[in-house]
Amino acid sequence: MPTIGVNLGHDGGAALAQPGGVHVIEAERQVGLRHVCGGNAAFAAGAAGWVARLHALADGPVTAVAVADWYTPACAILPDGLVELVSEDITWSRPGGALASSVLRPVKAEGWALAAGPAGPVPVVAVRHHYAHAALAYYTSGADRALTVALDGTGNYAECGMVCLGEGDRLTPVLSFDNRTGPRFGLVYEALARRIHGGQFDTGKLLGLAATGEVDPELLPVLRAMLAGERGRRRMPDLFESLTGSALTGSALRYEDTWFPYDEEAGGYLDGLLADATDDDVVHSYGGIFPDEIRTAHGRRIAVGSSPGDPVCRNLAATLQAAVEQDLVRFVTGLHTRYPGYPTLCYAGGCALNITANTRLAESGCFTRVSVPTCCDDSGIALGAALAVAAAEDRPYAPGTHPGTRPGSHLAFAGPELTGREVRRAGHTRRTFASDAALVGHVARMLVSESCVAWLQGGMETGPRALGHRSLLVSPHWTGARRHVSQAVKGREWFRPVAPLCPAEVAGDWFAGPLDHTDTMLFAARVRPDRMEELSEVRHIDGTARLQTLHAAEHPLLHALCHAVGEHTGLPVLINTSANGGGRPILNSLQDALDLLDTTPLDAVVLADERTVVTADEPAGPGGAYEEGSR
Repeated sequence: MPTIGVNLGHDGGAALAQPGGVHVIEAERQVGLRHVCGGNAAFAAGAAGWVARLHALADGPVTAVAVADWYTPACAILPDGLVELVSEDITWSRPGGALASSVLRPVKAEGWALAAGPAGPVPVVAVRHHYAHAALAYYTSGADRALTVALDGTGNYAECGMVCLGEGDRLTPVLSFDNRTGPRFGLVYEALARRIHGGQFDTGKLLGLAATGEVDPELLPVLRAMLAGERGRRRMPDLFESLTGSALTGSALRYEDTWFPYDEEAGGYLDGLLADATDDDVVHSYGGIFPDEIRTAHGRRIAVGSSPGDPVCRNLAATLQAAVEQDLVRFVTGLHTRYPGYPTLCYAGGCALNITANTRLAESGCFTRVSVPTCCDDSGIALGAALAVAAAEDRPYAPGTHPGTRPGSHLAFAGPELTGREVRRAGHTRRTFASDAALVGHVARMLVSESCVAWLQGGMETGPRALGHRSLLVSPHWTGARRHVSQAVKGREWFRPVAPLCPAEVAGDWFAGPLDHTDTMLFAARVRPDRMEELSEVRHIDGTARLQTLHAAEHPLLHALCHAVGEHTGLPVLINTSANGGGRPILNSLQDALDLLDTTPLDAVVLADERTVVTADEPAGPGGAYEEGSR
């Protein structure tokens, strides 16, 4: 029977899980504000409507509402029982050896609007934040045996991660990690992103900036000590490499006017001071602020700037990325040794958006597959909570039930359908084509002529990456294509990467790396050395590419479009980036798409399901038979 999940924290929303599939409503795309949380007035006003919409989509009566336990203090739509659980129940917030019994808990929710079903109140179950991440990763992977890891900045109680073992329909938590001892991969990454780019959610920008800098060997051990102090490393030597003997003695961090030297006993800079601090203080100290200056063991002093154009900031980004990759690979390979016999790694949490680190894991040799759900960050928490609570027979896509579908492909486009398809606006021409081939041929000719189009099709992508359903497309065969779509149309920073689309059967001619992992743009491929010049507009500065491979059975129109463009340009590759203006969520209405068409150099909006192309008024170009106006 169906289960509804709710996330009232940032990247909040609601989701439905039932045997026939899943549906995900991301609040930011309803409200129009990125990373929106339950403390937002529009979120609070709309949440009951989203849940009601999911009840209407359910195949039967909803058996439970699963609510993730992390929420913003400003949230005004909380069930009383959740507040009591989080703030008062020590067995929940400090589980110790009772982790398995501290990830799901029924809570009182009398009168809670989000628990009101069509036939009366629905039971409410609280789900621990990182267990929801883990449930999302495992239960959408198609694996029947997997090591499951969730890592992010923080959930409740300064917890930053959890390890679970997935076997059949059971997901058993075995380890929990917090930011007092590490790994603080997500929190330190957030702190540097906040310093350079202005916000904790700018970690994607930081990853893009990392490719523009160089790794500083003197800074590397300092940043690794920030990620995990030596005390924690000594406690779990199979998961963390010791920093003893590294160049740390004499190093220090300066915050405002105070220097914090490396503490040999605590094995870090702030670790000893924060041993007895509150959870909020721990999170703020590691994730809220980044040092103003760093002194290396060699006495070199490095003032930390706050601009992506600053060479120091670029090198810090590159060095932090190297530190994260080094310690993350050791951490996960250590888990693989500690818990042998799990061929698949299921990985979720905000840290799983780090595509270059994901590639290191995929190429580690420990796993036959690394499965990362498209909404691996908190945008997937609502669905993860629902999957955690649902009965085994009520979860969709159980192992072996869909052998012809690649794991995770059912989740990628589980968002809402495009709204406002009927919108008409003066000054636009709508051209509807008689066949898929005619549509593809027309759009291909537009792309060959250096046009940029918004391609809108099917259900919306889940998670932060556009995967060909809400995408801006341009051909990379002409100089300036990347700048045009990224900066002129979207208003993004110069160093932000764009992503290539390429048919899977020819991807090996252009790219190298874990090409069996590149369906959903969550792993970094490498452009082949002999293709660097041809793909200069679509590769990143370091020669990597956020590749999405297309299979004809799943993306027939886009697959054909890549080949059609390739017949003219010699490049069966397209630049793909999300359809949205700068700082806005990915759009999901024709109205917003037309706004983009009217206010930027965008050339057309393609409604692929209707075989319709919308342009600003101009003489119709070639492209086969079409009808003017609506069908």
